Amino acid sequence: MKIINEKKENILNFRFHREKEGFESSVYLLKTPATEEEARRKGAEVVSLMKKLKSEEGFVPTSELGPLARYFIEGVLLADYEFAPLRKEEKTLYVDYSDDLEELEQIKEAVFFARDIINEAPSKMNPEEFSRRALTLEDFGLEVSIGDEKWMKEEGFFGTLAVGRGSGIKPRIAVVKYKPLNPRGKITLIGKGITFDSGGLNLKPSKSIKGMHMDMAGAGAVLATMKLLPALEPEFEVLGIMPLAENLPSANSYKPGDIIEMANGKTVEVDNTDAEGRLALADALIYAEKQGADIIVDLATLTGAAVVALGELIAALYSPSDEEASLFLKASQRSGEMLWRMPLVKDYEEELKSRRADIKNAGYKRNGGSIMAALFLKEFVSGEKWVHLDIAGPAMIEKPFYYMPAGATGFGVRLLLEYLRGKK
Repeated sequence: MKIINEKKENILNFRFHREKEGFESSVYLLKTPATEEEARRKGAEVVSLMKKLKSEEGFVPTSELGPLARYFIEGVLLADYEFAPLRKEEKTLYVDYSDDLEELEQIKEAVFFARDIINEAPSKMNPEEFSRRALTLEDFGLEVSIGDEKWMKEEGFFGTLAVGRGSGIKPRIAVVKYKPLNPRGKITLIGKGITFDSGGLNLKPSKSIKGMHMDMAGAGAVLATMKLLPALEPEFEVLGIMPLAENLPSANSYKPGDIIEMANGKTVEVDNTDAEGRLALADALIYAEKQGADIIVDLATLTGAAVVALGELIAALYSPSDEEASLFLKASQRSGEMLWRMPLVKDYEEELKSRRADIKNAGYKRNGGSIMAALFLKEFVSGEKWVHLDIAGPAMIEKPFYYMPAGATGFGVRLLLEYLRGKK
């Protein structure tokens, strides 16, 4: 399928070429969208309608779109996705409409890059394969390093090492750096990269294991964002850190009751091996502070509790910084990726206390699980400039929703881009 868009006499032309015959051309007149997000959704609706009607061409008068044409096109691009192994031919976008479209194409490719990684079968997308994908970013001028077990022990990634002990494929740490000539500051992005989460010895029930290849969606979003940065040239140095491991049960698995001494000296009692992502993220947070980050942002499919609270379409936002939280909420408005700020309730910290260590990796109670996970992570950040995004809901959805396909959505890539743009 090829998408061609051309500017001809105020008509935006999207042409879907297929090998089969018998397709008709149609003109789709839209009610003028009122917002950027509505324009994106209208674009996705046109793609859906053309596929449903098996239409070869669709025409949309740009006078109906006005300044929102850019967002309409973004919706068209993001909606026309199939997982890479299912694609029958390459897609080509010919850009004649505006200067914005080259950037939109780059953003689309980054989002698709994230979707492809997250959708990949877990037996293929393991820590080794993810590391290979990360190394391809060297072709874009980024500095990439992959930490093996020896490096992880030297740098103190003891939580990630513990989580990965049950797998025959060893954990890794992918680190990607973007650095402009005169950076205005340093922002670190951390993505949870549990490439498959069975729950470990606290094995998940069968229904819950399904889809756990998406437990590295945070890492996928961070890697895709890093890939995009050389083309868009933000003024900040950006460091991407992605702890990668499989959480599997075996004779070598870490166990409930184990005590892990983290790199900062804090001890963690393992209350539940299915609360593994926060151990890997804690490692990365400690490492990020050692590297001198001004601001740390982590993305993680961390808790089912966030999905219970906010559903599939909204991610939970936690931050002790009103300034950073406000910047992310504004970025959310621009990207259309919905966030809701959640409280870091200090009174709940008591639930994480351990009789045998400094802290437990899970609370005594099930209630407030997303908050408990955020409070655990907060123990490993010394500064206020930290943002935690629990993206367990919108990272992967069961049914298509406008320009988000069923499966991996690539949530977070456009959000992070808008956040970087909004930094002053």
